[in-house]
Formats: sequence, C-alpha cells, structure tokens
Amino acid sequence: MKKIITAILAVIIITPLTANKLYIREYPFMRHAKLKGTPGNIAAIPFDNKLYKNTNPYYSNIRIIDKKGSNVPFSVKNVYPMEQKTLYPIHRNLIRNVQYDNKQKEVSADIVFDVPMEVSRLTFPENPSGKITLVFYDGSDKKIREDDNILLKRNEDGSKTSDFDFSPVRVKRIHVTMKVSGAEEKKTAEQFFNTIQAKQAVSVKTPGKPVIKNVNLPEISLVNKGNLTEITVDASKTPCSELEIKSDDKQFKRYVEVFSVDKGKEKCIASWNLTQKNDKIQLPEVRSDWYIIRIHNAGENPLKNIRLQWKAKERVLMFIPPEQGDVRIYYGGNSKQRLYDIEYAERYGLPPQIYELEEETDSPDFEPVIPSIDLLKYLMWVLLVIAATLLFIGIVRQLNKEADIDNSSGK
Repeated sequence: MKKIITAILAVIIITPLTANKLYIREYPFMRHAKLKGTPGNIAAIPFDNKLYKNTNPYYSNIRIIDKKGSNVPFSVKNVYPMEQKTLYPIHRNLIRNVQYDNKQKEVSADIVFDVPMEVSRLTFPENPSGKITLVFYDGSDKKIREDDNILLKRNEDGSKTSDFDFSPVRVKRIHVTMKVSGAEEKKTAEQFFNTIQAKQAVSVKTPGKPVIKNVNLPEISLVNKGNLTEITVDASKTPCSELEIKSDDKQFKRYVEVFSVDKGKEKCIASWNLTQKNDKIQLPEVRSDWYIIRIHNAGENPLKNIRLQWKAKERVLMFIPPEQGDVRIYYGGNSKQRLYDIEYAERYGLPPQIYELEEETDSPDFEPVIPSIDLLKYLMWVLLVIAATLLFIGIVRQLNKEADIDNSSGK
C-alpha cells in the first residue's frame, strides 16, 4: 500500500519538471530570413501583417533559430533613426569685477573659469538695452577675440533668453560690457550678469522620432445604412497609430468613430470631426481582429470614393546575427513564456543590417498535439482519484479487521 502511494506521489512531482519544455513543433508558422549584406553588430527582421496576425501582443510565441538549430536571443523594438544634434553643456563659471561707468552709462563684468574652457555659445537673459560687447582672453590673459555692439534678440523657442553663437574658442576669461540707461539700472545689470551661461557645442547622434510607415489593411466591406457609412477592415492584429481618410468631395464635414473588434467584442478607440483639412486621427496602438469605421452622414450624401490610409510605427525583431548569417523564424501557437529578450539601448537606432523575409509557410516541424499542461492536469486528477480510492479501500479493510477482532474478543 505504501509503495503504491509513494509511486503515485513521485509521478505527480516529476511530471511538471518536463511539462514546460519548448519545442519548435509548437510553432505552426515558419519563414526563412536571409541577411542582406555582411553581418554587423545589430540586425533586424521587420514586422509585416503576417507576423502581427500570428503573434501575440507580448511576442512570446516567436523563436529565431540559426543554422545550427540554436535559439537566437532577440528583442522587439521600434525603429528610431539616428539624427545629428548639437547639445550645449553649461560650463561652471564665476562672475567677478562688476563695475558701473556713470559717464559711459555702461556696466561690465568678467566671466571667469577655473581653467581655460572651449566656449562656442553664450546664453543671455532678456536684456532691455539689447547691445553687448564681448572680449575674450586666453589662459595668459591675452586678448584673442572681440565682438562689439552685439544686438541680442529673443530666441524663437518662447524662452526669455538670447543665444550668441560663435566659432569655438578656448578662453579663461570673457569681459562683458552692457549699455544701461542710468544708475538705477546697476542692480538689474548685476542680476543680468549672474544669469549668463557659457556653453560648449557638442555634436552627437541621438535617436529621433519613431519611423511611421504606411500599412495596407484589406477592406472587407463598405456599406451605406441610411445616414451611416460603415467600413470593415481586416486589422490583422496590426497596432496602427494613425488613420487618414480621403474623399473625392471637395467640401465635407462628418462625425467619424473608429472601433476595434477583438474576439467579437467592439470597443470605440477614437472619434473626431472629419473634414477635408482635418482628415487624420491619432489611434491608440491596439491589436485587434477588425477595425470598423462608422461615418455619420447626418442627412448628407455618402462621401465619394472613400480611401483609408493606415499608419503604424515600424517595429523589428532586433538581435545579434549569428556567424552563418541566415536564420529561420518560427511563430504562432500558444506559447506564453518569452524566454529570450535582450534589451538594446535605443542609441543603436536603425539596425545596420536588415533581414529579408520570405513567404510564410506552414512549419514542417509543427506537430499539433494535446497541450501538455491539459494532459498533465488530466493525469494528476486520475492519479489522485486512484490514490483516494486505494486509501479509502485500505481504511475500510482496516476498520473491518478491527471490528472482527472486537467481535472475537467479545465472544
């Protein structure tokens, strides 16, 4: 009896250890991906409608396999092209020797650095007089540059500051002179000097905005129902970020609603007043089976030749390419565990190497089987019922034996 129960418990404990193994046969779709060019440090497989349609929002049912049959770690990222930008770090400086010339109606001061610094921009606060004179001195206190009567203009970014840019110069001290209207302006001028910022232009590459691409989604139907025009589109699980609606009508105004349909449930995700000048709407990025666009005509004739243009952020499977280059991508199925995920810094921007996906095919390795987790539950229940039955029978037998002993002793 004890041996039977021990064996049952051993099976229950050991079975889960092998139940969560992942095999390629769990992924019903497969596509070859060929590397275009020489493998670099970063590579990528672009998403298309088929990949969206047959993968889940967490991208856990995707595996990239190299020619050796090994899994390739990957990460799903938006594409951010690198842009050349100029940053302006602020140099630490001290304001010294603030002086007021009553005769010349000028206030002057020195911007002094601890050590010679390369400077290419001075940022001034709003100045009522607007004219500044700058004299630059090097580490030996030798004058190396002078700019007279600089007319400061407010920056166009809305801030109350003015930037003066010049070719980079290495300086230890900058003498600043500002015209003022009278002695009462001296205190204001001192405050002005204390807010001057000396900066150095640094050229860097930084990620720009995500790349937005046009997406072709098949239209299933367009039906006019009285005052309502309804368009149904196969969303293919593509998370679109923008919709543009065009019409041949030159003047129109309509109220429009966009619905997502997932597993038969409708949800309004956007609404706006559509005109020929206001024909774009931002959409929340949802992955649904269908999109339904409802255009309320409000007694007007339906719009002529309606054209929908969907837009989505470009996403890629980003990974370090294997030595042998080409890979296979398996996807689909019910896998919920994302084993392989590498976080790449967005400073990489657009991957240098792009893989070209071939047509989608049914995976030759796919073997539709009863899900292991369901089979495990079924087996566990059967074993528990058997164990409970055997235990019940053993208890009944033991009770019967004790009753027989009591009856015998009573006689």
